[in-house]
Amino acid sequence: MTKSERIHGAAEAGDYDHLIGGIVPGQSLLLATILDYLPDTPRRVLELGCGTGILTEMILGQFPGAEVAGIDLSQDMLRVASAKPALRKVEFIDGDLRDAWPPGPYDAVVTSLCIHHVSPGERFEVVGRARDVLSPGGRFVCGDVFRGETDWEERILTANWLRGMHNAGIPDEVISGMAAARKERLPELRPVSWFRECLLDAGFPRVMVPFTAGFVGLVVGFGEE
Repeated sequence: MTKSERIHGAAEAGDYDHLIGGIVPGQSLLLATILDYLPDTPRRVLELGCGTGILTEMILGQFPGAEVAGIDLSQDMLRVASAKPALRKVEFIDGDLRDAWPPGPYDAVVTSLCIHHVSPGERFEVVGRARDVLSPGGRFVCGDVFRGETDWEERILTANWLRGMHNAGIPDEVISGMAAARKERLPELRPVSWFRECLLDAGFPRVMVPFTAGFVGLVVGFGEE
């Protein structure tokens, strides 16, 4: 998450776990697919923008022996995460993903619904840094929010998203806040195809997009063996 103490100014951090599944298209499938694309037995994992620790807890549930560090700008989010009993051994860091990371190497660098908050140039820098801190055979696994490939596609995706939030029972004020935030952020968003090319340009030898749902996508960069 970003330094805002609310979800795009529309909901408290304490409500995040309850609301996010209705806000983000295919969120549960996105997180499950992120787990599917982690290395078989990751020993060290760095999570960028860990938020309230939803994905963090899933990673440790599948790989209980892993050493996990999570970075986030929101102290409110980190307070929620650190209060979860399953996350007691996680190293939570109150900081900006654009600043220094804990020293690598890591078997996986993971991020979910986070790096669209920084500029396109900064996204490319994050990708390069992730590549540099991976151990041999490591992976950069990024589930994020993207824009449609065309303006027409963006309009269709947005209409479906608004309808989906309403059908999921998301409060009107949260829907309005999320819609306003996406409209404001749209000039800085890029299609998932652009991000895939970023990983290739940053030096990942193999890149794939194994999952998309609405404007959410998962991009995986496979490091050198």
